[in-house]
Amino acid sequence: MDAVLHVDLKCSQCGHSLMNPQLLLDGQPSIDLQAKVRDRLGHIYLSRVFGSYAKQFSGVADIPGSVAEFSCPHCHNPFPVTQVCECHAPVIGLHLEIGGLVKFCTRNGCRRHWLEFEDAEEVFELFEAQAG
Repeated sequence: MDAVLHVDLKCSQCGHSLMNPQLLLDGQPSIDLQAKVRDRLGHIYLSRVFGSYAKQFSGVADIPGSVAEFSCPHCHNPFPVTQVCECHAPVIGLHLEIGGLVKFCTRNGCRRHWLEFEDAEEVFELFEAQAG
């Protein structure tokens, strides 16, 4: 059986969890992000299973190739752009509840995403938490 990594995220600005236990994706609580797509404001829910591309849209359209602006559903502050993707869209970084960041491209359909850690100890903490 392949190992599965679950990520739990929080807002770096207000500290609230971004996890939504009511809306499940891949059988797990989803990551709830406020999203602006074109001129509409709604939510995009992402799978917490690292490597899964499952997502659900609410209040915004699922437009392939569109770029979303993401913010915290609690404090409504926009998540900072950390760099630009190979596809020329902004990349944002969201804080893991246990150290490090998940970085992903904001273009709908781009599959670039990765984990980033400043301290190797955070990696061990994340994997220990997964073990139970």
